Amino acid sequence: MEFTALFLAIAITTLVAWYGSRTLALSLFAVVLIACVATFLHHATDALKLSF
Repeated sequence: MEFTALFLAIAITTLVAWYGSRTLALSLFAVVLIACVATFLHHATDALKLSF
């Protein structure tokens, strides 16, 4: 679900960058970038339950 939200946030940021103001687009980009890094770190630090 969070990947869908990130995709929609990136799509909205792209539309704002295309049609809106530069300041708003850069602000949204910073927020989306932080959200992407937070999502990556959340999944990268999960313990893998492997059984060999």
